[in-house]
Amino acid sequence: MKAWKILLGATGLALAATGFSAEALRLTAYERAQGWRLLFDGKSLSDWRGYRENKVPANWKAVDGHLAGSGGTPLIAEEDYQDFELTFEWKVNEGGVGEVYFHVNEDGKNPEDTGPVMQLAGHNGPIGGNGGLTSHWHEVSVQWDTWYQAKIVVFGYQVEYWINGEKVMTYLIDTKEWRAAVATSRYKGFRDYALLRQGRVVLAGSGVTFRAIKVRPL
Repeated sequence: MKAWKILLGATGLALAATGFSAEALRLTAYERAQGWRLLFDGKSLSDWRGYRENKVPANWKAVDGHLAGSGGTPLIAEEDYQDFELTFEWKVNEGGVGEVYFHVNEDGKNPEDTGPVMQLAGHNGPIGGNGGLTSHWHEVSVQWDTWYQAKIVVFGYQVEYWINGEKVMTYLIDTKEWRAAVATSRYKGFRDYALLRQGRVVLAGSGVTFRAIKVRPL
């Protein structure tokens, strides 16, 4: 983390789209035994702060068990993760944008300088993309104001993206194909893009809402 590190020192996938409440955000004994932990319990943002900031920015609010973003400073988790499984539910208002990054550090001006992205909406293409570096296995078009279930699995340099229980993309980082894709992309100017083996999870976007966020180290 360099200077910033020194300075700053599921409930989800089984939940129905209706009837969700803050009281439902508890892990079962089985989930706890499997190593799952909640990153958002429906009320507290103690596991988060603003990207390159030491507090939660005003553009993120916990309301009625949901975590809503209205643009501006992204939200970064307080802990690093290496190999992990991350699950969450999300929706985006019409015209909104949603993104989740991982393996991010705060040396860059923006999260996309270091960490791969899962594009949730607002990118003129199928949801579950990684910035155009890899083709989708299965294309899913966004429906505004509709809850989706998502999962990101990272093990070594292998990454999987899942939407509503279906794998939509898988890719390997630091292969010949990956480096060629990065070299002709918007990320070509970022040194060693996506090559960090561990880092933070980041939420970003405008008009985006999250709930049931949980993580399990692998």
